[in-house]
Amino acid sequence: MTALVQREVLMAAQPGSDDCLRVAQHLVEVGFIRWDAAQDALHVSLEARAMLGHALADDLGVAELVGLIGSSDASRIHALWSEALARRHAMVDAEFSVALADGSIRHLRGVALCEYADHGGLNRCTIGLQDVSAQRAMLHALSESEARLEEAQEIAQFGCWEWDYTRKQARFSAATLRMLRLPPDWNPDMREILTVVPEDQRDWVLALYKDAFDKRLTTLRYEVRHAEGEGFREIHTVARISYGPKGHPRRLLATVQDITEMKSYRRQLHSLSFFDPLTELPNRALFVDRLSQALIDASWHHQQVGTLLLDLDRFKDINDSLGHGAGDDLLKQASQRLRQVLRDYDTIARLGGDEFAVVLPDVRQATDLGSIANKVISAFTAPFTVSGNDVFVTVSIGGALYPSDGQDANQLLQHADAALYHAKGQGRNNFQFYSRDLTAQASARLTMESELHKAIEREELELHYQPKFDLASGGLVGAEALMRWNHPVRGMVSPVQFIPLAEDTGLIVPMGAWALRTACQAAAEWNARSSRPLKIAVNLSARQFPGGELVKTVQEALAAANCQPQWLELEITESLLLDGRDEVRGTLEALSQLGITIAIDDFGTGYSALSYLTRFPVQILKIDRAFIKELPSDRGNAEQLVKAIVSLGQSLNMALVAEGVETKEQADYLSGLGCEVVQGFLYGRPVAQSAFGQWLDAP
Repeated sequence: MTALVQREVLMAAQPGSDDCLRVAQHLVEVGFIRWDAAQDALHVSLEARAMLGHALADDLGVAELVGLIGSSDASRIHALWSEALARRHAMVDAEFSVALADGSIRHLRGVALCEYADHGGLNRCTIGLQDVSAQRAMLHALSESEARLEEAQEIAQFGCWEWDYTRKQARFSAATLRMLRLPPDWNPDMREILTVVPEDQRDWVLALYKDAFDKRLTTLRYEVRHAEGEGFREIHTVARISYGPKGHPRRLLATVQDITEMKSYRRQLHSLSFFDPLTELPNRALFVDRLSQALIDASWHHQQVGTLLLDLDRFKDINDSLGHGAGDDLLKQASQRLRQVLRDYDTIARLGGDEFAVVLPDVRQATDLGSIANKVISAFTAPFTVSGNDVFVTVSIGGALYPSDGQDANQLLQHADAALYHAKGQGRNNFQFYSRDLTAQASARLTMESELHKAIEREELELHYQPKFDLASGGLVGAEALMRWNHPVRGMVSPVQFIPLAEDTGLIVPMGAWALRTACQAAAEWNARSSRPLKIAVNLSARQFPGGELVKTVQEALAAANCQPQWLELEITESLLLDGRDEVRGTLEALSQLGITIAIDDFGTGYSALSYLTRFPVQILKIDRAFIKELPSDRGNAEQLVKAIVSLGQSLNMALVAEGVETKEQADYLSGLGCEVVQGFLYGRPVAQSAFGQWLDAP
């Protein structure tokens, strides 16, 4: 099999080329072995099984496969493979023998293409096998008079040519003539051979040969570039030179290889290894390398280096609502805005998802880091046009400075990440510097996140219930279920601490499903004892809506507890309605059709959802405690806001619930406005399920 065919077979063996691989195997009688190291999955093609001469089991393992190598070659192949892995070689080429079942020996050639993971270990390996037994036998049988052919077979890869200095005669293989765009009957002298080399590189190649002759070198390698149309072809030559007794060149035997595609493929691999294909920005690997280099330069010149980590706010919502194509478009536009506001010598990288990073060399003052970050924030104030929609996306930024905040790339990234998390915790759309306190906070957060993962299975979560009362009759009408975490060491952990963490990590989804099941069980139990229907309210997170599983989760919770849908109330926030996704609307309508009540929690705090109220199946408006605590008062606008909310709810035929009622004056004022239901410390604090009976049993 020629080297050209071998190369094409290896190219066909790349992932995604299965059809080409099968065709190549039939054409050139090559077998393939694929090993996925991460999954420990091994596939041996039928052709490879035939070459190995064994009835191999379908669940053949790597150890059994290695054991087929002949004992005389085992140590050599093991050493070659160990060295290849240690040096991260992309290709390993070796010949070895295998013992067949009948006792005979078969000689094989294996060419392995190796892919490595970021941490350095082997990720995937594709091995092409060729039976070279016949070639080995032929080479051993050749006589001394056929030494020239043996030498050519050894070094020939794609095409070959020869110059005999004694006879002043050249020979060219047909493949070489085709490759060099020469006529089939070409019979040149030495001067004409030189014209094959492009004129702008001819002197350089001549100098290489002269130097080789002067030093009696036997092997010479070089590459030349041939212009062709709008592009060029790259030709690689390996020349073997033999000399006469007096040291003069006697014969020159050379192979030529068109490596244009191979070079292009290598450039693509390099690009994929170090650049993000979507935004064409450096990826994490290249970013860390450039940051490390910037730190080395800064240490020599006693300069400061800034590092920024950026996170797009609400990116997941846009990705979920408009689709991944729109999300990709948004990331491209975001990268363009970053290029516009940052300096040419700053390195901008996409680390993954919606996270970007920036290296800022030669930062003179710490305040300069803040100024640059604020320029970036300002660049995101204008809307992005995505899928025909104008969307507003802000950015949160964390920054760290060398040498004050870290001495190496990993430490700076870790500290910038802590500052970024702090920025998001401060309401997003802002920049925060790193401080040592943030490291402690980040460590505490990681610890709490780990413990929160185990809280459900260890049954550390509890629901406490705050009663709701009808203002007119004073009767109990239901309760709001509030999640609590009873940690075995920390005690009762404040929801302010763990609910945002659960939202950020996605743990709120399984926690929310647990809360629904638990609340439905309580609702079924209490309604069996109550003379009037009681409705239990459960808060929903926006994280529970994507994926279309929420309706099924609610139905399963109702069925498991034998709970009637009219006993369940689901509370959502205004921001969820403002999202505008059809998925949200469809989910709420499906829940409403089941007979479940939908309420808007904390109504009026930060958004104006008036135009959305008529589009969604909402039956209850809950007035936020921030307004209630100012009642009754002639100071501020609290009274006017509460009156407006009550009037709005009444005009839309929605029930009204006031939260945080703590005084009789507040209750009387709300009653006068026409608010129907109240909850707050005046009527009862949240209590465990076992203690809720005090209100159930009250006359």
